[in-house]
Amino acid sequence: MKAHYVNETIFIHGLYSPYHFSHWLYNGMMPLYSTMKRFGATKNSWLFRGARVEWDTTRQGGWEMDHFFYSGKELVLSQFQIATDFQSLPPADAPICFERAVVGLGSQCALEFCENNIPTEVYQSFRDEIAEHYWNTPQRWQDHLTDSRKTIDQKNPGAKLEDSSESRSSLKCLESARYYNFEGAGPNHGQETGEHSARLGQRSPETSDPAENYKLFSLDGSSSTAMSKDARKLVVGMIQRAPSRKLLNDQDLVDGLVKAGFRVKWMSFDQGCGLAETAYLLRDVNVLISPHGNAIGASVFMPTHDPVPTIISIDNSHYAENWFKYTASVLGQRFMSSACGPHAYADDTTKDRCPYYNDRAVGVKLLQKQNFVLGLPPSMILKDALKKEMSEESRKQMIHEQWAYVKANDEARRLAEVEFETLIGAEVPYSLVEKYGEDIWTFFYDFWKGIPRYADVPRVVKFTQGLQADYERERAEDVSAGWDVTGPRSNRHYIDYVRKYQACGVNDCAKILQRNVASINSAYGQHSVDNVGLWGQPTSGREALLADLIDFKDWKFDVPL
Repeated sequence: MKAHYVNETIFIHGLYSPYHFSHWLYNGMMPLYSTMKRFGATKNSWLFRGARVEWDTTRQGGWEMDHFFYSGKELVLSQFQIATDFQSLPPADAPICFERAVVGLGSQCALEFCENNIPTEVYQSFRDEIAEHYWNTPQRWQDHLTDSRKTIDQKNPGAKLEDSSESRSSLKCLESARYYNFEGAGPNHGQETGEHSARLGQRSPETSDPAENYKLFSLDGSSSTAMSKDARKLVVGMIQRAPSRKLLNDQDLVDGLVKAGFRVKWMSFDQGCGLAETAYLLRDVNVLISPHGNAIGASVFMPTHDPVPTIISIDNSHYAENWFKYTASVLGQRFMSSACGPHAYADDTTKDRCPYYNDRAVGVKLLQKQNFVLGLPPSMILKDALKKEMSEESRKQMIHEQWAYVKANDEARRLAEVEFETLIGAEVPYSLVEKYGEDIWTFFYDFWKGIPRYADVPRVVKFTQGLQADYERERAEDVSAGWDVTGPRSNRHYIDYVRKYQACGVNDCAKILQRNVASINSAYGQHSVDNVGLWGQPTSGREALLADLIDFKDWKFDVPL
């Protein structure tokens, strides 16, 4: 019998929502990468996507894989799943056989539904491998940009970048990024192509970061009070979203951070960003500020040490998620949630600074999407228990009759408008919850998650100044202990923050830190890429690294002004 034979290993895996960066990365790519590292994958290995699970079957997506594979391909079973040149259907003329197959990914990830953890060093290896492939030298990065633009021009001849279609999206985040205080940032912070023309609000380091107010250990570990080009404050990355979860006062936050002397990098991924470009933008970011969402997943590309990286999620007081607390805890990253309204303000001044943004457009869109009808008399509203017993068809018929009633009744339309204003208000409208039942919570969940929000600028800036102080203390401790402050280090500083209850905030952190840091299943202190023969076994330093991790408390965003 005729067959195609490939003298390589094929890794059989599944993907969840491959068009969603963070789901693809943490629930798909990282478990796959970990498995490949453990079982000796090469640049010529193959993949077989045996399963794909998604909540939106109308969307396609894929991420470039050139940095991991040279001659290998990913076999998929439908034309719809071919998103890049890396995917391919199996040959039609004959079966294809491989020397070896590794089936499954071992139920490993940072989230609580996985049985096992991925060692933290595997995430670092993933980041370093991408860096090595794309910008090991300045010329290599320039070659990547040139090749990307050639591909763009071939697909969209004569098109301008800002007007181009999705095929240009991988470079749009580079074009839109804005830089502040990056002039002469030193050897650890490369100058992006065109950065000088793109940089806005430039301040002189001598003005914004005076030597008499600043002390930092220089690259050779010696103490210095004199300001130098290499001794600069933290790099703060800010990600803007639009229209969902837009940060309404992002420029105010930029101005506050710049005035405090920080280097600030403003970014947007809404128009698209390739994997290489995402990693490149985050490569020198020490503090990442972003509304909660997919883009926070890019924190995997932040530097691992010097200092311990920190994520600040800009949430609202009605809605916050734990998803990225899980991923941050295995990456050795501190995580803080900061909310400025729309209720439970710290004081009246804060309320004035962060007024509630009543987003009618989002509210109308969600009501239509969820087929939720307001303005009904009690006689037309079924109890929750009865609605759960209805068939799909009966429920659709009921909603159709409700819409028809409101449309034909002036009084019902006026009531619907009043209820709508109450529904999208700053406080939970318990009267409507009582009237319409559990269904209304689905609206609240999506509405509060998606509405624009304000950052509490003075507190976020002061909190970041506290991170700067932590950084200087970390370096002082390293110098005192005789550690090489420029070389690779263990995760001991991050574990120390866990001990001091300064690693995860503001709520529900105990179970996350217990699972990912302190348990027998910890992502820390186990062999992985350092010795694949002992993969998963404890290292000699594990016991000392994780000693005295007994209880866990939330890190509070308690920043008095």
